[in-house]
Amino acid sequence: SMAPDDRMGILGPAPTGRPLFYRRSIQPIEAINQRGDPVTEAVLTADLRAAPVGALDHRFIGLLKDEHVLTLRFDRGLDNFGDDLALMIDGWIEYPYSQTGFAAWQAGAAFEAPTLEARGRDGVWKTVLEQWGYPAGMPRRMAVPLPPLPPGTTELRLRTNQEIYWDRVALVALESCPLAVRTELPLVEARLEQTGFALRTTGEQHLPNYDYARRAPVWDTRSQEGWYTRLGPVEPLLSAADGATVIFGPGEEVHMEFAVPTGPPADASHRSYVLESEGWCKDMDLYTKDGETLGPLPGVERGGAERIALIETFNTRYRQGRD
Repeated sequence: SMAPDDRMGILGPAPTGRPLFYRRSIQPIEAINQRGDPVTEAVLTADLRAAPVGALDHRFIGLLKDEHVLTLRFDRGLDNFGDDLALMIDGWIEYPYSQTGFAAWQAGAAFEAPTLEARGRDGVWKTVLEQWGYPAGMPRRMAVPLPPLPPGTTELRLRTNQEIYWDRVALVALESCPLAVRTELPLVEARLEQTGFALRTTGEQHLPNYDYARRAPVWDTRSQEGWYTRLGPVEPLLSAADGATVIFGPGEEVHMEFAVPTGPPADASHRSYVLESEGWCKDMDLYTKDGETLGPLPGVERGGAERIALIETFNTRYRQGRD
């Protein structure tokens, strides 16, 4: 199997996006939370039913009243699986905003991203990765390669005060895969369209869901002032990471189609599809710098005259910021 080295990185090694290959998945035999409650069944399968996080601090979005600690116990020492392990988690987070973080700072509170600790045969808990990150945004799978664990480790501990929902937690034993072949499928069509707003619902444990089949043409939202990409074909803007970007706003989408792979996979093999993109998002939070406008845009030094020509050709739709 394959998964990318992908997550929202905070401290420590940054995510690289490189493919991580594995055949063996190592699941805990027991998982308990900070109150001593068993939550094993909640973290064995990715079924959108996560381990309970505990009481929320309702002053600040995404912050817990107390630390959420998840202790994972395994039936053998993890060094039996080699030194090249990765933590693989399915889950989601309730994101705070910039103003939320500022308000928490004013109140003497702090968002502490997950830290991973391990207990070896000496019985001492040791920090393995400090505030390494989390699965970013909507429910998804993330992975983080681990440094060598203490000898005889049979217990791991995740701790954070952020509202993060651990849906499935496992370790995987990483291996090289010399037969793996990377094939890039050419982009054959890309269109910028106004499609409206998918119906947002929030389930238990703040589980987000968007129903694309039920869209509204308008919503309670605003656009930043500036020059957006004209509607229609936009393939030239997506052909290279050159700073010439598709700029689109609320209620809009980029529809992309790619070439079909040639032939079926070879015997005893399968395909994994990964969408690789480069870009960014800018919100209008009160504490986002220049949040009312699209500019200044990063990457102005890239691409030279060709980049400028693409921007002048495609980014011609001006929005005043009040629509």
